[in-house]
Amino acid sequence: MRLLLAALLLALVTGCSSSSSEPTDPVVAPDSWLGLAPGNARAFHGPGGKLILIPVDETYAIDGANASAVTWALGNRYTTDYWVQDDDGTLWWYGRKGSWRAGRHGEKPREVPLGDGTATFGDRTITLGDDGPTRLETPEGTYEPAGP
Repeated sequence: MRLLLAALLLALVTGCSSSSSEPTDPVVAPDSWLGLAPGNARAFHGPGGKLILIPVDETYAIDGANASAVTWALGNRYTTDYWVQDDDGTLWWYGRKGSWRAGRHGEKPREVPLGDGTATFGDRTITLGDDGPTRLETPEGTYEPAGP
């Protein structure tokens, strides 16, 4: 009986293992349209208090693409948006953590126009300047840079 149980356990473990070609080390996100290097953060102040915009330094496999991410941290609430920028500069929104993602339930990536100096991800907008983000708009209100 023990031999049978051990054989079944071995078969289960072997069958569940993956020979995926996914890299074991995380892929580092590139510098981008955001104007902030991955891992750097910028603080803003607004009606909900201090909001921190954090470019995430890893990429995520979403719908066949390596998507970068930006996290909006407001108190103990976090919102993460996933995006991909084409070689031609076109920005695509690939989803929001806990809400939707490209490739799930027929969802497609959504183009994010950058021509007017803003990038809008659903209910959140980043206004860009020469030195990166200069203003954030969220459902809680408008946030301005926190200063030095």
